[in-house]
Amino acid sequence: MKVISETHGTVAVPKVLIPQNTDLNKWSVVACDQFTSDKNYWDNLSDYVGGEPSALRLILPECYLDCGDETSRRDAINTAMRKYYLGGVFFETEAFIAVKREFKSGKVRNGLIAAIDLADYDYRAGNKAKIRATEGTVEERLPPRVKIREQSLLELPHIMLLMDDPENIVFSAVEKACGETLYNFELNCGGGRINGSAVSDSAAVLNAFDKLYESMQKRFGDNLLLMVGDGNHSLAAAKKCYENAVKANDPTAELKRYALCEIVNIYDDGIDFEPIHRAVFGVDAKEFAARLNSKAKGKSNAAVKGGGKKYPVWLPDNPIDAVEFLQNFLNTDSLVLSGKTDYIHGDDVIEKLGERDDCAAVALAPVPKSGFTEYIIRHGVLPKKTFSMGQAEEKRYYLEARLIGKI
Repeated sequence: MKVISETHGTVAVPKVLIPQNTDLNKWSVVACDQFTSDKNYWDNLSDYVGGEPSALRLILPECYLDCGDETSRRDAINTAMRKYYLGGVFFETEAFIAVKREFKSGKVRNGLIAAIDLADYDYRAGNKAKIRATEGTVEERLPPRVKIREQSLLELPHIMLLMDDPENIVFSAVEKACGETLYNFELNCGGGRINGSAVSDSAAVLNAFDKLYESMQKRFGDNLLLMVGDGNHSLAAAKKCYENAVKANDPTAELKRYALCEIVNIYDDGIDFEPIHRAVFGVDAKEFAARLNSKAKGKSNAAVKGGGKKYPVWLPDNPIDAVEFLQNFLNTDSLVLSGKTDYIHGDDVIEKLGERDDCAAVALAPVPKSGFTEYIIRHGVLPKKTFSMGQAEEKRYYLEARLIGKI
């Protein structure tokens, strides 16, 4: 049996597992790298899901990574995957899936569920692969993800890839071929509503990716096709697992060669580039601001908040430069290193953290879309955690799955 039957080369028609005969509102949960400083979010979600089938039982939320029970959690994940797969929780469809995600604000984001060839992806700085990371990859963050994926029967993606398609070549083809509705329901915890339809003409979509690739080469003179918008570390872990499987002559290597993801157009009206804020715990906000200002040379008045008070700080005007400057400070300052830094999605979350006495919270400005692709081509990856695609509740929810292990 072929793992992939139709492919553009880099983008392929996937075999997708969709949950059936279950409460999809309890099944689908937000990406594991959200609410990392809010364990209550995940505890409450677990209580809500209860004993019903849920993607929550197939992932490891990052807020639990330091709890000392990773091994037992991984074992529970593997057990649940086999139970769900063998117990008939899923039905399989071989098709691209057109996704419409409607948020509480009313905006709609269009996406395409597809498989991508990991042989065409690279996260290392300076690479010229067809699929590239947009931010620096922290190698230390990969082992927990690799351990989970290399033992897993299934993959559930929260990865989102960006394409620079101003003429809307791909989604024009997708919209003409939308067929059977596969799911349509309300997401939990304020995630909005999601609708997924099977794409009936995969050849037309694959042809559209060929046209987009030609357009990219003409506009940018580069080999680039797709950029990682969300889930870079998960995709990097998938790449590691594939490389390890090839080296070990693992019979599942061909399955692991591909990764399921959602592809979106950077110009989609439903896509906003949101900042990823910084919070440093265990430090005094006033002292943090003073030390930062002693090295700052910027003109843009930002602020550090702690204990409900704001302390002005001066960062570079350009949002990317501001992130790079602040990140260098976080990586080297002795006061910061004595505490614990976290990366925060959501203006309301960083504002709330700024009320704590033991936290220095820094809110950052969003990165503009204009010139984004050119920056990646010319400069490579962005500084660590430069941007996020939407607020925390707008991130991709786990829903679809794909077989990547031996049954």
